[in-house]
Amino acid sequence: MTIETEWRNYDVVVVGSGGAGSMAARAAAEEGSRVLVVSKDPIGCSDTKISEGNATVRQVAADDDSEEALSENLCMAGGNLPVKDITDAFAKDSKTAFDRFRAQGLRPAIDHKRNNPKATPMAFGGHNRRRSVGLPNHGIAFGHANWNAVVQGNGVDYLEDAWFLDVVTDTFDGDRARIVGGLIYDASGGKLIAVRAPAVIIAAGGLSTLFFPKTDTMRGNTGDSYAIAARAGAELVDMEQCQFLPFCIASPPSYEGLLVGEPASASFLGVLRDKNGKVILDSVYQRTRAECSAAIMRAVADGRGSPNGGAYLDMTGNKVLPRSGPYFMRYLETCLPGAYVNARQAFSKPVAKCEEPWEVRPSAHYHMGGLRVDAVGASVKGEGAGARNLGIDGLFAAGQAMGGLFGANRLGSTSLTEVSVFGSRAGHAASQHAHAFKGTIEDNAFAPVIAATVGRFGQAGTVAAATLKQKLQKEAWDTIGPARTGDGIAAIGPIIDALTARLDDVAIPAYATWNQSFIEFEELRNLLETARAVAAAAGERDASLGGHVRLDRGDISIFAEPYSTVVHRGVDGSYAVRRVARPKTPLKQLLAYKAEESWRQFQSKWFRFLPDAVKDRKLETRYQAIMGTPSGAAREVEPGSDDAAVAEKRAA
Repeated sequence: MTIETEWRNYDVVVVGSGGAGSMAARAAAEEGSRVLVVSKDPIGCSDTKISEGNATVRQVAADDDSEEALSENLCMAGGNLPVKDITDAFAKDSKTAFDRFRAQGLRPAIDHKRNNPKATPMAFGGHNRRRSVGLPNHGIAFGHANWNAVVQGNGVDYLEDAWFLDVVTDTFDGDRARIVGGLIYDASGGKLIAVRAPAVIIAAGGLSTLFFPKTDTMRGNTGDSYAIAARAGAELVDMEQCQFLPFCIASPPSYEGLLVGEPASASFLGVLRDKNGKVILDSVYQRTRAECSAAIMRAVADGRGSPNGGAYLDMTGNKVLPRSGPYFMRYLETCLPGAYVNARQAFSKPVAKCEEPWEVRPSAHYHMGGLRVDAVGASVKGEGAGARNLGIDGLFAAGQAMGGLFGANRLGSTSLTEVSVFGSRAGHAASQHAHAFKGTIEDNAFAPVIAATVGRFGQAGTVAAATLKQKLQKEAWDTIGPARTGDGIAAIGPIIDALTARLDDVAIPAYATWNQSFIEFEELRNLLETARAVAAAAGERDASLGGHVRLDRGDISIFAEPYSTVVHRGVDGSYAVRRVARPKTPLKQLLAYKAEESWRQFQSKWFRFLPDAVKDRKLETRYQAIMGTPSGAAREVEPGSDDAAVAEKRAA
């Protein structure tokens, strides 16, 4: 068929309109660039909008929360895989990043004593300090701020109901690749749009739909970011590191995958149990998400899982104590309000009231790998000081599209800060690149991708892309999901090959307006590409680390030499993978970090065995310290801090 191709000219194209995309668009426009935002969904409707609405803001609760402390926390929690320049940038910009959201209408509660946004009562999973800020209306507040950033003036154009299909590149300085634009399917307009632009920022979210229905994210997370970058020749880093939230609903099916809690919400006495009631993980509130997910899936693999393939989060120990129990329930209801609403709706009344354990199972939530970039989100390739000069010139990434920030584990509440930090950095850098661009953009560079896309409309076939996608999702969960084995990782390769071979057999009607079959085809193509990259990286990391859990291998020692996996797609569609060494944390610093972590967990374990009356009195004091007395007179302090210890002594 003949489908119309419209041509447009911009300085910067931003793919995605969530937190990262909206902040990137705003920043680029402020530099004077002509910006186009391309979004599948309505502007601002993204994972950011459906999140719990917690953001990391350095120093909101303590003045000693230095840039070095936050950067080190990110790096250590991430298994030394994060790139220090990138974690330093996050730590440096976290306060101004939150202020950028506030400038777009975000209104957090204020701690008037510190003249700061008000910190949450407890440190979120993996943080060594309280530095998380929550919003009364959660992610919706951030979603509205994103909408404001794109829609309210400032010279940003946008397309909704539009699928960015591929970047277009040419070469310069010999054989180095550079961005010259991209091709878009405008579903509502029923046409293709070829955009000439020297800079593209990919901010199209993650890959969690690869594991549907076991995910709590938007269904548009079909790996577009990684597939587009890989087909362009960019390198991807740490693609095996998928983050699975541990405490999500296993049943009923209508609620499957939705979040019901974080490690911190388990509070002081929450534990994980297998189907036999045996404790498989204690001190839950001090654990990372990865530790909790791994404990659950190891129990399942051992045949000790719950009926729906999970385990039991037992918080009854918090509830039964007469003095502190009511405080715990108030804490649970207010710590993650949206998650608790899910629990009340999905579970029976006794379960929701914590009179019985909750059946939970990990759910795909966030991807910690992504496009290999520097601290401003620019594509890099190779090693050494000249790595950026080897990347794809004019290609940038932000949000889940980029790797290098979290490595093997993402700390709670960091993603909403990340999108502003690196969205803004990428936007400024892309704009500067566009203004410095020299040369002309030739339309013939677009010809191959336009021809290939037009050829898909009217494709005769015998299978629906949706059918193949469901097959991929089931196999992906079993082989490269939250619990992996060498045999499983090897098995997914032939499955991906077989499904890829059937792409030419997908039936696609000839009409152009809202062709759902074509949309399903493109998203399946991206999911297959992404699954191949994840499998290649997973095969290279042959032991457990962070979000990569190998049931048939042990854990990588904290004293081992750290490395990231880097994958690169060849012109034949195959993936090459290699290891890139990461700096090792000095032994003294590493031992101090682990000693502090072990001491906190020891204290928590010891506390559980105190007489109930003693525990009850001490917990009442702790809750009063972190949440305030019923009259609201008590000031908030860090659980386990000197101030909290003094309060406990007074109560004793």
